[in-house]
Amino acid sequence: MRVRRGSGGREGELLKSAKKLRESVDPLLPELRGEAPKERFGKLREELESVRGDRDDEKALERASGRWGEPLARAYAGLLKFYLEPELPALVVAPFPGGDVPFAPLGRAPPEAHIAVQQFSDPRRLLYGYLEWARKGLHFFASPDTLYCTGRSPHPPPEFLTTQLAGLPYRLTAADGGRVFQCAHLGGGGAPPFLEVDWAGAERSFRVCAKCVRDDRQLLARLTTGVAGPSPEDEFVVRVDLNLRCDLGARCVHSRLPELAKATRRSYVLGRISDRELVDSQKAEVGRFLDGVREPLFVAGGRCYGSDRAAFLAALQASPDERRALEEVLPSVSGRFEIDEAVASRALERLWPNHADEIVRAIVPDEAEAERLVKEARASPGRVSELLRRAAESGRARARGDALPQYEQLSREAQFVDGVARTQRVDGPAAAERKLLQSLPREGKERGLAFGLLRALGRGEAHAWQFSDTERQFGAALEPFATRLITGPTEGYHEALTALLGAAGVAEWGRRHDSPG
Repeated sequence: MRVRRGSGGREGELLKSAKKLRESVDPLLPELRGEAPKERFGKLREELESVRGDRDDEKALERASGRWGEPLARAYAGLLKFYLEPELPALVVAPFPGGDVPFAPLGRAPPEAHIAVQQFSDPRRLLYGYLEWARKGLHFFASPDTLYCTGRSPHPPPEFLTTQLAGLPYRLTAADGGRVFQCAHLGGGGAPPFLEVDWAGAERSFRVCAKCVRDDRQLLARLTTGVAGPSPEDEFVVRVDLNLRCDLGARCVHSRLPELAKATRRSYVLGRISDRELVDSQKAEVGRFLDGVREPLFVAGGRCYGSDRAAFLAALQASPDERRALEEVLPSVSGRFEIDEAVASRALERLWPNHADEIVRAIVPDEAEAERLVKEARASPGRVSELLRRAAESGRARARGDALPQYEQLSREAQFVDGVARTQRVDGPAAAERKLLQSLPREGKERGLAFGLLRALGRGEAHAWQFSDTERQFGAALEPFATRLITGPTEGYHEALTALLGAAGVAEWGRRHDSPG
């Protein structure tokens, strides 16, 4: 404890408290509820009333403040004596879990009793005077305006419980009929690890997931503020739950996870570490334990699949491209492989730093293109699944183009039509529309063919103003042939091109590379 000089303001506060307590001892007594021992508190009231009866007898108060007896009565006598002879001694600062508390040593009572009497208007300071009673089996609850005693019953008064719930350091919602209060990530069916404080007396559990816990919050400290009982560690049980579903039983390493270390638990109980530090400490401890596993251990979205790679892969709902990449790389995985969400993109992102080449080559057979994509991704990191999607689409586009017939000695009309149709099949309608407009001549049969192609693309109305009535009529007649060319089966492309050009009156328009003669 530290000693410091008293002040006039502090002296005035003590005199004000003493004046009120000269009138009644009621402010020093808790409100009794349920099983509270009325006889025991009746004896305390008698002892306090005896001191109050001597409130104008300085010598009697001197004796009462120093003799053996109830500490609260001794501290009470010292304060009433100070009122008669207000000579303020040096203040003493006593350390408590909630912070340092100053008091004036006005008698031979312990610090807790002096604090309770001198600062009785704050029920949480008044509670200090009953800490010894709590250690011997009684339960006390101090709200901002009332101190309650429920005797040997650990159940808090409804008013106190309402106050505690209103002051929670996180936004929690009730679940399980009001038995559980949890954050939105848990209430929404998520499966992240969570901190839980189980308050047995209130029949409530409070859960905050690893995403929500904060460095500047302490859930246990907030729940236990104003609570005193014989066995706080039994009343408020703290644990960090990995929130893991595992159906493998004793066969799985998850059945042997380390519990919260005693030193870590104690640091948290004493308020030395925050909610986040507690969760991170336990996650790190469990991580070190699991990192010692040699055989594959697949975990996704809070569910353990053990070494069952097929079940793990099925749970990821991978696209065909993602699945090919994962099937290529996962067999090389050993030890723990854990992702927070059961989605393929998370698994690929986890694998990417060490397996980028294998992942891309599983999607893009062309080695030069695969190498280019890997370099691009490493120079500008992004979501792996998006890269794979683009790579796969690029590969499929090239494959679509390679599957089309190749031509030589094309006429001007055939070159125009083939260019637009080929672009649509490889890169899509928007790209085909751009190519058509960029290569559209000022005159010639290409214009009627162009309008027919635009109608087939669903863009005729948007560009009708660019064409004459004759060109529009010509194009409208060609629309069915153009539609077949750009949307029909690949194997029928040559016949569709021949039919469209024939309908347009273009007879000699070119030949296929593989055409005889």
